[in-house]
Amino acid sequence: MAKITKKTVKRTAVDILYGVVIGASMLIPGVSGGTMAIILGIYDRLISSVSGITRKPKENLPFLAFVFLGGLFGILLFSQAVLRMIETYTTECMFFFIGTILGSIPLLVRKSGIKTSNMYNIIFSLIGITAVFVLRLIPTANYSGGGFMLIICGIIIAAAMVLPGISTSHILLILGMYESFWGGLGKGNIDFFILLGVGGIIGTLLTAKLTDIAEKRFPCQTYMVIIGFIMTSVYDIFPKEIPTDHLPLCIILCTLGFAAACIISNIGNHSNRAEKIYSKA
Repeated sequence: MAKITKKTVKRTAVDILYGVVIGASMLIPGVSGGTMAIILGIYDRLISSVSGITRKPKENLPFLAFVFLGGLFGILLFSQAVLRMIETYTTECMFFFIGTILGSIPLLVRKSGIKTSNMYNIIFSLIGITAVFVLRLIPTANYSGGGFMLIICGIIIAAAMVLPGISTSHILLILGMYESFWGGLGKGNIDFFILLGVGGIIGTLLTAKLTDIAEKRFPCQTYMVIIGFIMTSVYDIFPKEIPTDHLPLCIILCTLGFAAACIISNIGNHSNRAEKIYSKA
């Protein structure tokens, strides 16, 4: 039996807190949980943990379980407050979120290792941007499939949740499942969500494995594609109308969001480096 120490309790509390923040961020239109995981500096760890869960379950399962538990808490605790705040101060909130999204890009650029000598890799960011916009051109379907189609839909939805910058809500709309998903959730349709959950598990494992392989073999190109995904989030949440008298405050909030993301990502990176040193000791 593993010995419980202060460091173990602290790491567990931090993992749950990460999950709470990620869960709360998923309530924000255009902001994905993957984007927030990047800002917190745990995206790589999440991907590698999911990818290696069958290989090293004792190491990876507790971390994933605590983050998942925190995510549920985040959604349940902050759903009303976050949605009410966005509804009341829509423009101001969107500019703050735009700042946080942009604040994650410097971290990804550093992680990509891109240099002036290989600036052609910027093309991969354009590929990421293009892929998301092409995805939006797909016409909305009318879901009428059986159990097998539900599993397929679960795989696709899970892939959207794992990849940063891709809106899960938009994927649901494309699949024609937006109303049935939330309707099934409200009615407690267990069979519906069991089949969707099976597909979700398959999709999460498959997407995480492929992403993990891509990050290890082609780190620069992979991170540049992710930057492209994330940049489309800015387009998604940029307000259509900005009152002139609100513009100075919006700029300030955008700057604060950018600074907050940079600070949090630096703290997250330092924490993860300390975690690696501790685990090797």
